[in-house]
Amino acid sequence: MFFKKKLLSEDEFAKKFAKELLKKVNGLKITSINNLEIVSEYKGVNDYKHFLDNCYLEYVGEAKLINEIIGRYINAAYEIYLPKENVNSERFFPIVKDKRFIKGLHDTIVDFEKSHIFESYNDELFVFYAEDRENTIHYLSKDDLKEINFPIENLHNKAIQNLSDQLEMNRHGENGYFMITAGGNYESSLILLDIWYHENFAVNGNFVIGIPARDILFITGSKDSENLHRLYDSVKNINETGDHIVSDKIFELRNGKFEVL
Repeated sequence: MFFKKKLLSEDEFAKKFAKELLKKVNGLKITSINNLEIVSEYKGVNDYKHFLDNCYLEYVGEAKLINEIIGRYINAAYEIYLPKENVNSERFFPIVKDKRFIKGLHDTIVDFEKSHIFESYNDELFVFYAEDRENTIHYLSKDDLKEINFPIENLHNKAIQNLSDQLEMNRHGENGYFMITAGGNYESSLILLDIWYHENFAVNGNFVIGIPARDILFITGSKDSENLHRLYDSVKNINETGDHIVSDKIFELRNGKFEVL
């Protein structure tokens, strides 16, 4: 009879993460651990918060990779303790999020509108703007742009240009059902690009897409009932079991923009 190693609880996982974080950041103090939320103090500032929901979900999916997963998130977390640096406009990218992300920000960050630049895309989705750094994603604020004298009215076009120029997109699939890969972080943002032509994706009807997670973009046609069911099932399953979730909705391209189907 074989036994599987028991998964760490959320609290146990957070304590292990905190232990590794203390090793990484000299002088750091952990002030509280509440399930998957860690609050720390560093150089007199006592409101650093780390939310480990996505990290824990990755661990649950690949428990044997726990050290690699925690190490990756530790490297990203470490950057918030480094001295502030000016942003680089060549690394600006758009990030697509949904209402659930907005609610999470409301619940955890006071006046998050001051530390994030974002705009509505449709009734369900929002576009945030961020700088892609070596180990983390830095959400842009108006102060970031002021420090480098970058006009906020140019931000959208610059982020879209970077997305188009710097990501290598690959199409996968056949028979009216496709998926795009582009490195693992910005696949959902590809809905913002001018790529939606039947010459690129041979589907039956209008384009219908699912973006259940940041690294997944499914494509089929509005008149393809078999693949529509496949799309619905995939989006539902990923929202229930995946990490870095974006949306649990299905979207159809209408008049140049994806709207909730």
